[in-house]
Amino acid sequence: MKNSELTLHKENTPVVSERDRAAMITPAVDIFENDDALTLVADLPGVSKEHLELGIDRQVLTIEGRFDRAEEGALYREFCGCGFYRRFHLPDNLDLNQTNAELKDGVLTLRLPKAASAKPRRIEITAR
Repeated sequence: MKNSELTLHKENTPVVSERDRAAMITPAVDIFENDDALTLVADLPGVSKEHLELGIDRQVLTIEGRFDRAEEGALYREFCGCGFYRRFHLPDNLDLNQTNAELKDGVLTLRLPKAASAKPRRIEITAR
């Protein structure tokens, strides 16, 4: 999934209804930061690319993933729900036009590069 596939919502409306959100699971997310970018790694087991929605609106990142509950007659279930839902407030120093995402084996890796003005830089000193 590349940046062009991210959904940029123009309105601040929830992607899912309040009732559906109550049945959703908050995915585990690790966030890493370096000089160049923020990287979010989210566990979304059972979610395919076709059922994953990523959106950024007014510096708020929304992750919504649905999974197929084909095994309705399961004898034992570790967890129930209809999918995953999580929102993050993003800092202003990111270049959201360069965002890219990858979903592999139920793990979403989202890279949010920092804007050039936010990156540390070295100032050269001239001797006279």
